[in-house]
Amino acid sequence: MENTKRTYYVDPASKEILPTAEGEGNFRIEATDQEVAFIRKVFNEEYSAEIDTFVRAHVPYLDYSYKEKNDHYDRALIAIYGLIYKFGDEEARSHIDGMGILDKYRLNEKKDF
Repeated sequence: MENTKRTYYVDPASKEILPTAEGEGNFRIEATDQEVAFIRKVFNEEYSAEIDTFVRAHVPYLDYSYKEKNDHYDRALIAIYGLIYKFGDEEARSHIDGMGILDKYRLNEKKDF
């Protein structure tokens, strides 16, 4: 894999990473092939956690307060937005800042995730 950064467009809703901007809701990032492969791996983790939360929601005897599956999904989603923030352009970072999804995970004022 190359270490050359290329422009990609990431859509967290559809879990797609595309070389061109198609549709709305895409975040522009600059990443190497290896970094894109890692983001895809995190998307797969998030999808797996999403399926787990769906299945858990349909088990009538499990109280909603049983949050292990929900926490797994939340962590995966936050990881995705953290990676988009890390590799994203200023517009992507600004949008994620506006969402506030990473606020409680910030380690310092430099906005590093």
